[in-house]
Amino acid sequence: MNHPVDAFVASFVGMETLLEGTVIKADQGSFLTLVGEKMIEAVGDIGLGDRVTLCIRPENVTLSVTPIHQATSARNVFPGIVEKVVPMGIYYKVQLQCGFPLVAYITTHSVDNLKLEEGKEVIASFKATAIHVVRKREKVQTPLSSP
Repeated sequence: MNHPVDAFVASFVGMETLLEGTVIKADQGSFLTLVGEKMIEAVGDIGLGDRVTLCIRPENVTLSVTPIHQATSARNVFPGIVEKVVPMGIYYKVQLQCGFPLVAYITTHSVDNLKLEEGKEVIASFKATAIHVVRKREKVQTPLSSP
C-alpha cells in the first residue's frame, strides 16, 4: 500500500496527487524534481535526469493560512489557492493549485478554523519522506548529467 510499483497502482491505493517530473539535483539521499516550474524535494536513490512520478497521500499534506516563518522538517512548502472543498463524511477533501495540483484531507474543525473556501490562499506543506517515488524507464539528459 505504501510502496506501489507504478502510478496506476498508486492511484488505486489512495495516492491522489501524482506528479511527473525530472530530477535536476541529487545529493546525500535526497533529490529535487522539477514539476512544471516548481521544485519538490523527496528522498531516495534517484539519479540526475531520471524521470519520476511523485506520489503524495492527501493525509500527508498540511494546510495553513499563515506563512511558515519558523524552522520545520517539511522540506516542501508552497503557496496555493483552494480550488474545491468537498465533504467526504467525517473529513474534507481540499483540492489545491500550487503551481501543480495537490489534494489534502483535513478535518471539519480544520475547515472551520482556517475558514477554507474556494479561492482562499493557503500554504501547503509535506515532508520529503512522505513522497513515494516511482522511477520511469526513460532518462532525460541534463547539462549536469552529461558525460
